[in-house]
Amino acid sequence: MSQRHPSVAAQPERGDSNGDVLQHMVDHPDPDRGTVHTPGEIAQQPEMWRQTARLVRDRAPALRRFLDAAGLYSEEAPSRILLTGAGTSHYVGLSVVDLLRRHFGTSCESRPTTRITPNPDLFLREGEPTLMVHFARSGNSPESRAVLEGGLECMGEAGRHLVITCNGAGTLAELARAHPDRVHLLVLPDDTNDQGLAMTSSYTSMVVASQALAHLDRMEAFVQQTDRTAEIGETVLAEHPDAVDALMSGDVRRAFFLGNNDLYGAATESALKVQELTAGQILAGAEDTLAFRHGPISAVDAHSLVVFYLSARRHTRRYELDVVRQYQDAFEELGASIAVVAPQRPEIEETDDLSVFAYDAEGAVPALQQTNVAVLIGQMAGLFAAYRRGVNVDEPSAEKALYNRTVQGVQLYDPAGAYEAGSGTHR
Repeated sequence: MSQRHPSVAAQPERGDSNGDVLQHMVDHPDPDRGTVHTPGEIAQQPEMWRQTARLVRDRAPALRRFLDAAGLYSEEAPSRILLTGAGTSHYVGLSVVDLLRRHFGTSCESRPTTRITPNPDLFLREGEPTLMVHFARSGNSPESRAVLEGGLECMGEAGRHLVITCNGAGTLAELARAHPDRVHLLVLPDDTNDQGLAMTSSYTSMVVASQALAHLDRMEAFVQQTDRTAEIGETVLAEHPDAVDALMSGDVRRAFFLGNNDLYGAATESALKVQELTAGQILAGAEDTLAFRHGPISAVDAHSLVVFYLSARRHTRRYELDVVRQYQDAFEELGASIAVVAPQRPEIEETDDLSVFAYDAEGAVPALQQTNVAVLIGQMAGLFAAYRRGVNVDEPSAEKALYNRTVQGVQLYDPAGAYEAGSGTHR
């Protein structure tokens, strides 16, 4: 059995009880270490979920009418759904695309604004009934504006747009207000607009708001469901921080997060949080669990952490556990660490190199809605890893100056040329 690698930095202060490593950061914000915003924004998430669910409940009749006008409830041919955003906002779409596809019984895809902006003719289909859902924390990224403007121009009356943002004063929100006939604006509670560089509560709150679209006719039940999920999230945040911190205490240089369906969204977001918060000191990637065997597994080495997000769907989980069992001995022999995050404790042996984080013994969180609880583990992993490596948590890019809270420097070009003859289905 391999031994864990030695700690790479001093451990964060803590008290005697589990969870104090996170709570200490919240209670003692340190501007020099960059813990003024991000720890608290991670810790506040369950409350933000409750507030978001109630906000959507109050807006549900208007939202229901808007989706009806957008053709989502057509019995003959419901409009297609296109979810979009940049970076973490795109991962919101990945986290709900299967839920919305199943609920509305129509084509539903998630495409980043960063892909649509340079290729509008491949995604914005003139005359095809479409609901575009635009996700944004600040709503000030150039691509977000370009995609909404392009969608309004190209799809015309066939397109309807739902903007879900954490910033009512952002460019995207202002553009939405300028087109009330075709754009519905949903601004989430102010505190979801994270001030740290990394999106945390903004991500999970937008997930809640978009999950609610599948429950507009039974919002009281959704609010109650969200309350139960929030209680489970609070338990994770109270009981697991010390163990997550210990997981990041070794010389981890690579991290891989694996999941399926909505948990693929959680995996992609977790990988970004670890890489982003550590300013690239840990290189991280995400993959759907079975695909990991088809090449990406080759990157696992003695300095790797492999995290499996297990589904609440029994059929899916059987395949996922096969991958865990197939590679557990090989990973441990190699010296890699493994973490399994699951609703119920799986039938696998927990060892020095394999940690299990179980969070839902009663099965309260429905399948396809596990993202928010599971991603808490990935968020804390990024937070503690950054702190241990001496990175400014709220502004990890400060020394590199490569990226900012809102992406800047994007030159937007007239999309007219993208629709010229021969470029695709457009004129």
